[in-house]
Amino acid sequence: MELEKLLRYMHAGRVEGDPKIMLHGLAYHTGHVQPGFLFFCLKGSHADGHDFIPLAIKEGAAAVVLEEDREVSGAVKILVPSVRQAMALTAELFYGSPSQILRLIGVTGTNGKTTTTHLIDEILQAWGKKTALLGTIKYRIGRETLPVLATTPEAPDLQKMLRAMCNQGMDYAVMEVSSHSLEQHRVSGCDFNTAVLTNITEDHLDFHQSFDRYLAAKGKLFTQLGGSFWKGERPRFAVLNGDDPHCNYFLKQATTQAITYGLQESADVRACEIKIKGEGVSYRLVSPWGNDFFALKMTGVFSVYNALAATTTALVEGVGLNLVKEVLEKINGVPGRFERVDLGQDFLVIVDYAHTPDGLENILKTARQFARKKIITVFGCGGERDRGKRPMMGRIAGQYSDYCILTSDNPRGEDPWQIIAEVETGLQEKKHSGDGYTIQPDRYEAIKLGIELARPEDMVIIAGKGHENYQIFSDYTIPFSDRNVATEIISKRLKRQG
Repeated sequence: MELEKLLRYMHAGRVEGDPKIMLHGLAYHTGHVQPGFLFFCLKGSHADGHDFIPLAIKEGAAAVVLEEDREVSGAVKILVPSVRQAMALTAELFYGSPSQILRLIGVTGTNGKTTTTHLIDEILQAWGKKTALLGTIKYRIGRETLPVLATTPEAPDLQKMLRAMCNQGMDYAVMEVSSHSLEQHRVSGCDFNTAVLTNITEDHLDFHQSFDRYLAAKGKLFTQLGGSFWKGERPRFAVLNGDDPHCNYFLKQATTQAITYGLQESADVRACEIKIKGEGVSYRLVSPWGNDFFALKMTGVFSVYNALAATTTALVEGVGLNLVKEVLEKINGVPGRFERVDLGQDFLVIVDYAHTPDGLENILKTARQFARKKIITVFGCGGERDRGKRPMMGRIAGQYSDYCILTSDNPRGEDPWQIIAEVETGLQEKKHSGDGYTIQPDRYEAIKLGIELARPEDMVIIAGKGHENYQIFSDYTIPFSDRNVATEIISKRLKRQG
């Protein structure tokens, strides 16, 4: 694409150099620059792209987009008010506005995004649609799986994948939309058909600085549904959790028709007569599309909410209620989301991604509803993330567990012992009648201890990392899977027992 065409829309403050050059690609990292590429100088938490302009040009960048006036020698210089905004707009145009062709469903919220997107995707596939899925666990286009870059990728990567989806004949793209991506314009230019809200609780305040700013970032998805109420022959929808305390805020943000789901009678699509067991949850669905009884293999009230979000989304897309029920009742779950590790042992082991206070409380409340004996919780908090939630996590773990093992999650650049000390303040409140807690910073040893302590009919909850297969330290990352570690330790225990 010719640079001059992009400059018509980029709101460039100043351009130095020949605007008629042809561009062959986009990059925001010097490692991805090739001859003829347009390089965007992004400012990150650890590095500033402006400092890498000479290297980008050396690698072949034909033009550079920057927001700080720096010297640019050997490439076209484009000075803009916001590199991120310019990058989003440029990527959308460069790849031919692919989201205007696809039906795009975006799911945002603090918890439940991954499960909800997977459920929606499964329903749409059963409906006969070709689908793509973008989120925390995997990127998938049809049958092809791609490496996960982030929950929501940067604009050039996202638009490139959306274009690939169009080229491969996908009907739908279902994606998780993180608060970071909304704040950083990663999804600006995406033409969503349906936006879904799971729930809102405190998270990522290290990035957003305040809950109000976090809430406002999530709200952008609903204001971004567009100036028209229809896309193609179908109306756009905002699908909202009517039980969430902030539902009215999102109702006001939504620019399209809104439909709510929940457990309260005021919800448009609701679940009642809920029964929770260890092997699953059942409920009666009441909706404008009809009523039916659902019996899921997933368990917990949070699973009901995720299923309601997926059901409502599918119904507004035109899927029949019978098919929605058939699909949801077959699904065992999503990797790392209240996932059982079962080798035939006489106690339960559950791996879950819960890394927020609300997420941890949800899984422990669910566990408490069908736990026959003790609940042993292995958990920690990630480094370089919202420090305010650490004592809250400790307090919740102590409140709902009989015994806690406090360990490391992904400490990143922080001292693991400092993180543990901040979590421990919550545990020390002793607002529980359990046996107490112990500290074991080595996550492998912590999981081992939890499993070794388990007696018949006890339950071991391993929380925080879920599907992740790595552990991040200050200057290195190691392979690590809670599920694999638990499997190994259970297997050794069973062998010892004969």
